[in-house]
Amino acid sequence: MEPLHKSRLCAVILLWAALLVLVFGGRMYTTDVLAQYEVAGSFVGQRSFMTVSGDFGWVIHGSRSGLFVPHGAGFSILLIPAAVAGQFLGLNGGKFVMALLNAGFSLALIGFWYASAVRKYSDVPVLRFIAIAICGMLLVYGRMTFDVTAAAAAAMAGFYFSLHDRMLAAGFCLGFAILVRADSLLLLPLFWSDWTSMKKLIGGLVPFILLILFLNWYRFGNPFIDGHGQDPAIAFEPFKGGIPGLLLSPGKGLLFYAPLCIFALFVQKEWRLWTPFVLSLVFHGMLHDWSGGTGWGPRFLFTTLPFLLLALSARGAGGKLFRVIAILGIIVCIPALWSNPSLLEQTSGADLFDEPSRQAVLWTWSSSPLVSAFRNFAAGVPDLFGATAAASAGISIWIGILAQAIAALALAAGGMLVLNRSRCIGKSES
Repeated sequence: MEPLHKSRLCAVILLWAALLVLVFGGRMYTTDVLAQYEVAGSFVGQRSFMTVSGDFGWVIHGSRSGLFVPHGAGFSILLIPAAVAGQFLGLNGGKFVMALLNAGFSLALIGFWYASAVRKYSDVPVLRFIAIAICGMLLVYGRMTFDVTAAAAAAMAGFYFSLHDRMLAAGFCLGFAILVRADSLLLLPLFWSDWTSMKKLIGGLVPFILLILFLNWYRFGNPFIDGHGQDPAIAFEPFKGGIPGLLLSPGKGLLFYAPLCIFALFVQKEWRLWTPFVLSLVFHGMLHDWSGGTGWGPRFLFTTLPFLLLALSARGAGGKLFRVIAILGIIVCIPALWSNPSLLEQTSGADLFDEPSRQAVLWTWSSSPLVSAFRNFAAGVPDLFGATAAASAGISIWIGILAQAIAALALAAGGMLVLNRSRCIGKSES
């Protein structure tokens, strides 16, 4: 990578780190992730291998004694440091480390994404790219720990390696993304190439596919059963409103939570980059519970959005309309960066998809988590680590928020310094 691009990449990482510090919450937002955290503990001897307590998230029975979860093992593997920390610091300490790890996955995602954009389009303005990332819900899911951020980071790393014709490494990264989330298979069109390259890609995938088959056999007695068959939310029910729901519903619609992604559909011309989004939309839209539970916006589509948005990162792409929609997309995300959107959604209705209150969350504007987030903005204690830490210490929450903001400002200053230096490099090269 040229000195100019290296300098800009460094600026992107520092500025994104500043934003992550600014909005850092330091805890969890869903019981499913706590269940995956328990699986991580099983890898280091805290409980029987791959089992969970049954206190958190959706649990199922297997062919062995104990309870299991129908999730990929990859995210739990990544959470092993958090499980070890939790053993010594307690559950809250484990949650804090999980949040830190998730922020690290977000940094990896943004770094490989920017490097990939530069490889494809060369001239990728830093601040424009940061705005696109926020509009793609990356900052929201950088603070809210879900497995989608880790899966997207692994897939983006694979895409970066594929752009450099390192297909074995690309297969390795894609394989890990599939180990984290099985629906990462839908990203395969990104890597479509000639047969020689595809053989190398498959070579990287094979170890992870074998590991997935082994873990399925270990838990459920069949390498081709991953436990989702016991989860009614994953039942296949085509043409039940999931596709329009993921696009247009007030509670989960991409149009409202990430409008720039809808705009990108009209700008992105490369089939490899928009096909994964379409596949994900169709596949997840045909599930019984297409909403993805209590997460901000259409969480199931998240891993495909950076690739869909890639074309907009080039200077001038999208024209003047890009700026208008990007500003709107950033505004939409603001309350989710201050409050706990999962809690707001849970208080608006039941977590069971078939309950009337849950359907109201999805389809009624008055119950929409997006509307609730704006309605409750700045109400109560902000969902920021500085605020909760200060409250626990018995001091003003604003002291904690100020300390957190100062740390973010220091990183942002470093990022802007590097960015200005890159502009000097650009002028000298021209």
